[in-house]
Amino acid sequence: MGLFWSLAPAGMERPYQRLVPRSTGTPMRVEVLVHQGHSRPGAIHGPVMAKAEVQRWFTAPGVRRIRLKEGSVRGSLFLPPGDGPFPGVIDMYGDEGGLIEFRSSLLATRGFAALSLPYFDFEDLPKVMKEFNLEYFEEAARFLQRHPKVKGPGVGVIGTGKGAELALSMITFLPEVVAAVCISGCSSNTVADLHYGEMTLPGLRFDMNKAKATTIKEALAKWEEKNGQKASEAKEVKLYGQIPPVERMDESLSTLVNCEKLSLSTNCIERIANLNSLKNLRILSLGRNNIKNLNGLEAVGDTLEELWISYNFIEKLRGIRVMKKLKVLYMSNNLVKDWAEFARLAELPLLEDLVFVGNPLQEKYASDQKNNWIEEATKRVPKLKKLDGILVIKQEEDEEGGGN
Repeated sequence: MGLFWSLAPAGMERPYQRLVPRSTGTPMRVEVLVHQGHSRPGAIHGPVMAKAEVQRWFTAPGVRRIRLKEGSVRGSLFLPPGDGPFPGVIDMYGDEGGLIEFRSSLLATRGFAALSLPYFDFEDLPKVMKEFNLEYFEEAARFLQRHPKVKGPGVGVIGTGKGAELALSMITFLPEVVAAVCISGCSSNTVADLHYGEMTLPGLRFDMNKAKATTIKEALAKWEEKNGQKASEAKEVKLYGQIPPVERMDESLSTLVNCEKLSLSTNCIERIANLNSLKNLRILSLGRNNIKNLNGLEAVGDTLEELWISYNFIEKLRGIRVMKKLKVLYMSNNLVKDWAEFARLAELPLLEDLVFVGNPLQEKYASDQKNNWIEEATKRVPKLKKLDGILVIKQEEDEEGGGN
């Protein structure tokens, strides 16, 4: 599966999409194309030389899917073809919530009676991960154990993320559960309290007040040691993903007088600041931080050509007009929710490439009128050449015909 987990979006494709199946009844189709020549990132590819379609099915012929509303238990039960009995497995995912079925379907294809078990944000289950009762999972285990198609004496459980933590709790406290597979889970109960009878396992929480952040000065020192170069002389400086994370864009940034590309993504920065000395900055990467507004960008408004600021908490675009040379803006998965804010992007005279997918406005409008999102967005920002990874093709009038 290396071909699939190593995928990255091509220049013509919609970015920031997870390779996750939404339906177990239809295959995931992946079209593989071979283009002539070598294409640089973001470039239009050469002619197609060959292509093939790969399909991955998640349900074998004869597998049955049964939606459950049994007592307090919700979910889907997948049964292999045949009379059974079959080994029983409870399947849970993480803090994304909802009902995720494809692994259960694959398990049933391999001969397991698999119960896809949601535990929040589904039907009448709790909407958020505030607290859980182990009795819910106990009821699910007993239901599966007693099902006529399931052979005993016990059942197994497989979990990912938060589901892995719950799997550990189930095999620790529930006699019905005799095996557990935990994927990317913590060894402790985290975030939400877990109750079982009179016992409570408090949710382990993070106390950021006790964490010591990395300063820009420290991050620059590590960068210089790794690259064998003075940061003050470098044209590109990468300070992304610091451990512990950077929380403040402090005054040490003023030393980067020659920097043309600065990456501070995947940290915990809340405010854009101290860019006044970066007179040559053309590309700024601030994705996956805690930024809530665009204040502070005016310091590089005369030079910045690309701003990568996806996965933050930006709702308002006030102040964007100062970016006089901005051509590329990647701001997917923020919080912009109305057209009035989106229309501010038309104030950018050179903007031609915008990634906006995952904002509430885009999600709402695309779900209501799927084919019109690009049309409506480009009406408001007419100079765009690419939106959400898709080339914008405008129907231009014949100038000579229009003049007669």
